Amino acid sequence: MSDVEVRLCPVEEILPLRWEILRPGFPRESAIFAGDEEPGTFHVGAFLRGDLVGVASYYREPLPEKPELPNAWQLRGMATRPDVRGSGLGRAVLELGEREARARGGAFLWCNARVVAVGFYQRHGWETLGDQFEIPTVGSHFRMVRRWADA
Repeated sequence: MSDVEVRLCPVEEILPLRWEILRPGFPRESAIFAGDEEPGTFHVGAFLRGDLVGVASYYREPLPEKPELPNAWQLRGMATRPDVRGSGLGRAVLELGEREARARGGAFLWCNARVVAVGFYQRHGWETLGDQFEIPTVGSHFRMVRRWADA
């Protein structure tokens, strides 16, 4: 689609949508994550006809279950506007983030996926790791991991 752009963005550009989708009813500050401004952290935005419709952020962060594994990246704050879900824009955000993490030396990605998003990640090669758990004020999650065959 020529009216779609998926690119790296500064955190200030993706923050409004992250807040709107992932932290409704909470202060804007609740959508600012530790590490957003760290060197190496990067953010991806999907734009449809110039409007921001999807976001995700990627951080160099050890996998809690196996902190000794090198080159781990955490995906956080993935959100897509409800009116464009199922259009492939979430997939495009995820794919750009995966390519960029690999280009920066990443061996694998992990995330805390909301239960409602587990199927999305599984369709894109992610696996659940461990049992369901709760994140206060956010809800039920599963830890998920994306490994690359050649990593």
